[in-house]
Amino acid sequence: MRSACAALALVLSGPSQGDAAGMRLLGKYDGGGRGVELGADPVRIAIPLDARACDGKSARVTLYLRGLRADSGAHPGYRVLLIGRGARAAGERVGEINFYGIGPEVRRDASFELAPRLLMTRQRPCAVVLLLQPEGGAGSAGKAAIGSVEIWRE
Repeated sequence: MRSACAALALVLSGPSQGDAAGMRLLGKYDGGGRGVELGADPVRIAIPLDARACDGKSARVTLYLRGLRADSGAHPGYRVLLIGRGARAAGERVGEINFYGIGPEVRRDASFELAPRLLMTRQRPCAVVLLLQPEGGAGSAGKAAIGSVEIWRE
């Protein structure tokens, strides 16, 4: 299994859509500007979070997958699982993404609501671990990627 873990640099410069809507960015992973590559193997992503994420007190937490993109090849769907913390041991299913209708010139975003309890922890540093697990015929997967994975809270 490939591991996509890296240090986090919180993006705090300038207002964003999330800030304007009363949301705050808690953590972001973008592979050092390269994004997250997807293929036939599961991909694990660790996203260090701002400590405010770990109290579980927010009204709403949202996971954003920004800049979904793919080549013109065939692509499996992917299960998005939250690993650890308040989640089940095998992973808490957050949702699914697919690349239907996405080609070389098309980008798309996806978002999923998360129960704040799933982020609660007393461990520091606070982090979220996601597993992107291919479904079905992933053996001949084309190239697909996600520009960034972000956690926001209300």
